[in-house]
Amino acid sequence: MRFEIPQTGVELAQISTILLIAGSEEALKPFRNTQATFLVDSLDKFKTFLEENGAEIIRGPSKVPTGRNMTVRHSDGSVIEYVEHSKIE
Repeated sequence: MRFEIPQTGVELAQISTILLIAGSEEALKPFRNTQATFLVDSLDKFKTFLEENGAEIIRGPSKVPTGRNMTVRHSDGSVIEYVEHSKIE
């Protein structure tokens, strides 16, 4: 899978379970602090759970070409992206 996100100026490619992100230094700046990305079944349920447990939503939820995502800072300082893929009908 390979696609561009024109709003952010980045291009993504997935090879098996590896996600590659390409773009200019400026375009990649918001992604540099993200330590991991997790695929979840329900972004809304994770958002509620995370907020109830002290996490701060720092970006999103936002629509992306594969569905929706959000970036979260956990109480320990770790920055994690959560992605929910759109259902194919």
